[in-house]
Amino acid sequence: SPYSKVFSILCCLGIVLCLVTSIAVEWTGLKVTKKLHSSLLNKIILAPMRFFETTPLGSILNRFSADCNTIDQHIPATLECLSRSTLLCVSALAVISYVTPMFLIALVPLAIMCYFIQKYFRVASRDLQQLDDSTQLPLLSHFSETVEGLTTIRAFRYEAKFRQKLLEYTDSNNIASLFLTAANRWLEEYIGACVVLTAAVTSITSCLYSKLSSGLVGLGLTYALMVSNYLNWMVRNLADMEIQLGAVKRINGLLKTEAENYEGLL
Repeated sequence: SPYSKVFSILCCLGIVLCLVTSIAVEWTGLKVTKKLHSSLLNKIILAPMRFFETTPLGSILNRFSADCNTIDQHIPATLECLSRSTLLCVSALAVISYVTPMFLIALVPLAIMCYFIQKYFRVASRDLQQLDDSTQLPLLSHFSETVEGLTTIRAFRYEAKFRQKLLEYTDSNNIASLFLTAANRWLEEYIGACVVLTAAVTSITSCLYSKLSSGLVGLGLTYALMVSNYLNWMVRNLADMEIQLGAVKRINGLLKTEAENYEGLL
């Protein structure tokens, strides 16, 4: 049937687009990471002595370890997921618009609602992620210090005090993680409700006035459910990308360090 042929062609195009996107993102990420690491290493080597006197060693090591790892591992993966979910969302919207042309009318209020939802979520997600990271560091530091000084703690019988402090740090970190998970569930529910409601109203209207077959209406509703999932991942990846780009910003801050004026040959 012509529908099966069109569906097969769309599936093949989707596979090709996903493959091209993955290769392009990974290649670009590898090239950018290599360039940033080389530039940062050269800046640190040629930095003046006053830079090392005013900048903590842990901050410099963090740029080379955590931030470089974020640029090398997390940003390409997030960008790949963002590109893939965007392409899949656009293709699903195109199928729904073809099946039910009246969906194009409902697409305008849907886009407005999704814009305000993602704007509200990204601010909350960024702050909650930073809160989760900031509460995780004291927990790990306290645990490490407790393990290293365990004999001294037992000698002075401070086990209960250190245990209570560890529980307080754990509660603080769990609260931030709980609210972050709740924010993700909130996003999923609101975007899913908006998309499904809009698609349902459009499909019912099209079925009443355009005499569409039940199969095409079912196809439109199926893709509407897929759109809610794609939009959910798009907004999550945008929020994650916004947080992860902070690593690039911090490295660029070190790249502005003025080099020492050396005389002679190095």
